[in-house]
Order: sequence, then structure tokens, then C-alpha cells
Amino acid sequence: MVAPTPSLEAAVMRAMFDAGRLLVISPHLDDGALGCGLLLTAAARARVVTVYTAMPAAAPAATKWDRDCGFADSRDAMRARLDEDARAMAVLGAEAGHLEFLDSQYGPLPSRERLAKALAGEIDAYAPDVVAMPLGLHHCDHERVREAALLVLPQRRRLLWVGYEDEFYRYRAGVLQRVLGQLARRRVRATPIECAGQGDPERKRLAVAAYASQLRAVGLHTPDAAVDAGERYWWLDAAGGG
Repeated sequence: MVAPTPSLEAAVMRAMFDAGRLLVISPHLDDGALGCGLLLTAAARARVVTVYTAMPAAAPAATKWDRDCGFADSRDAMRARLDEDARAMAVLGAEAGHLEFLDSQYGPLPSRERLAKALAGEIDAYAPDVVAMPLGLHHCDHERVREAALLVLPQRRRLLWVGYEDEFYRYRAGVLQRVLGQLARRRVRATPIECAGQGDPERKRLAVAAYASQLRAVGLHTPDAAVDAGERYWWLDAAGGG
């Protein structure tokens, strides 16, 4: 992969941080803040649209993940996550949008075509300058969001598209290389963008801390680790294909 020239990188950076309207696509309630919290605080105006926010069907017991988060009922878990997300978005100064699809622990995932249609509708309604999508490094929920977003990308080439590295999953051996290879085979060029020094770390720390139930389940007892690790982005360009 060829590194961007200083002029190209500067142009992409200006577009990311100065264009004005940022839309972050978040698979679950917390992924957007974890992966893009600093970028969200730097944007003049931002919206986070979370895909999997539908209320699960009533059930006498919670899923394993919900039990690990401290809940005995999955509907209580989702209500708590929505409250946590509202607090986090207020800290980040971002609008919150919910697509209300079920995540895989509660039911079948939507098809990538159905999800792509919903994402396209969000993009057209918000009219962003920059769209940040998850690279989908692991977990079927994240991978489905990536695949749906890649269906929309060639249809909205006038926008600046960036992929963010899914927090926690990006540390798994080989996952980033695997996804970059998949993008290359689809003729989507991925160029790394350095974003050091941008955004407000303290606001991101407070936003991540708002997701207390999720942090407990992943074993992250302080939000510092998620903030200190930094954020990494890839400029995604489908000009060579789609």
C-alpha cells in the first residue's frame, strides 16, 4: 500500500475535521464512541446512527452477554444501554439515531441489502460531508454493517468515507490484514490517515464511561485504556471499482 502524500493526507484531514457534518455508523450502542469518540468531539456537527437497537422479545431470561453485563432480563439490558447511549452522546455533543434492527444475540440479522437501504436513507436525510463506518474486524454484527455500508459507498462517492478500526477487535491477530485484503479484492482502496492530537480526550473518556454495563462485560473497568490507545482511520476510495 502506498502511503498518502502530505498534500493528499492534509486534504483528507481537512475534510474529516473541518467539513462540518460527520455521520458515524455504529453497529452497537457504544461502538461509535469507542471507535470515533475523538473524531466526534472535533466535528462541527455530528450524528451517530446505531444499527442494532431494537427491543428484544420478552423472555424469562437474559442472554449470556446480558447476564455478563449484570442484567437478568434482555429488555432491561436494552433500555439501560439506550439510556447510557443518550448520556454518552450528550457528552460528545452528537445527535443519536437508531435503526432498530435486532442484533444477533436476539434474532436473525437483517440482510445486507435491507441494511444498506436503511443506511442510505440515513445518509441522504442527514446529508453529511464525512461518513465513518466500522471496518468490521470481528463479530458477525460488525461484519454485516461493513458489508451493507460497502454497498452504499459506490453510490455516494461525493462523500468522504473513512473506516474506523473496531475497538478491542482490532487487537486480534491478523484481523486488520484480512479485512484490508477483502477491501482490495473489491477494488476499494484503503489509505491510513494519522489523526493524532485531534479531538478532546477528556470528553471521550466521559462518554466511554457512560457505557458502564458494557465496560463491565468486556473487562474494562476504566475508560482510560480505550482513550489512551488512540483512534485509527482508513480513507476508503471506491473510485477504482465497487
